Amino acid sequence: MNAVLQAIARAALDATGAEASWVLSLEGERLRVVGASGRGTAELLGSELPVGTGTAGYVVSSGQPMAIVPRGADARLADGLGARLGRVPASILCVPCHYDDPVVGALELVDKAGGAPFSFDDVELVTLLGGVAGAAISALGAEVTVRSPAEFATELALLAASDPEAYARLSAVLEALLARG
Repeated sequence: MNAVLQAIARAALDATGAEASWVLSLEGERLRVVGASGRGTAELLGSELPVGTGTAGYVVSSGQPMAIVPRGADARLADGLGARLGRVPASILCVPCHYDDPVVGALELVDKAGGAPFSFDDVELVTLLGGVAGAAISALGAEVTVRSPAEFATELALLAASDPEAYARLSAVLEALLARG
């Protein structure tokens, strides 16, 4: 279990009102759950599935986010992680986790509160968290250089000046992560 990826899964859950979330790492031709939060997800940690499986497999393969409300018999639901929890999700949001350019994993959420579909704002916020997760996934097993708080402050100040909306969204994400310790 990786504490950063656990915190990202929890922040995504808290920010969107989802019931469950998990982070998957792309490892060769398999996806492995490396972080999870929410009802029934503890049993998913460490589980694996083939890269083309389920909604996460589709997102990793396509490199595009997906927000759906399943209707009928969707084959992606039968073999995905939601099925391993013993239920068909009422709503799904899954985004790719990029680091530099390649997709290194996915961040998936299921069952928005009240049976509602995930919103465009949810997609944007989870995509930002997916970028953070991508960096954390790429650092798994690698030697990591820890940047100083001053270096981060400089980058955040540049972002605030150049793109205030992106800064506001990132600020909300960072607040959620910091609140989790």
